[in-house]
Amino acid sequence: MGGEDTSSGELPQAEERFSLRPGASWLSLDGTVYIVPGFHEEWIRKFRDFVGPYSTVAELVVNKRWISVVLYSGGYLEICINDRKDPEVRTTLWTFLSTNVQSWNEVLIMPFEEEGFIHFTRDDVDCQAAYTEAMNATPSYVKKR
Repeated sequence: MGGEDTSSGELPQAEERFSLRPGASWLSLDGTVYIVPGFHEEWIRKFRDFVGPYSTVAELVVNKRWISVVLYSGGYLEICINDRKDPEVRTTLWTFLSTNVQSWNEVLIMPFEEEGFIHFTRDDVDCQAAYTEAMNATPSYVKKR
């Protein structure tokens, strides 16, 4: 990955808690959102002092339990989480999804702790019980749209 450390010691600007914007962003467990104006790895290199020793999306998702979020056109949302069984991750993700329910139509969640994906549409998850059921189901393989 080039290996160049572009860290400047600056801190990333936090957006409104649980906000969702087009493109890539990070969601921390306390609801803080950091917009990524390009690729996640470039952002990580830029804020090396802030993120610590981690240099990839997977390392931040697994070690800091941050949630990687990418909102594509048409309301398609891709999310990477460490573990779908982690209660804090589940609560944070539910708050995020329910807060932004009008901004997304379809979600693909990739839990790093197991194979497969969790996939649902906004119509499938109109209440917390439906979200819980989707998160409790065994991840499966779905075709990306």
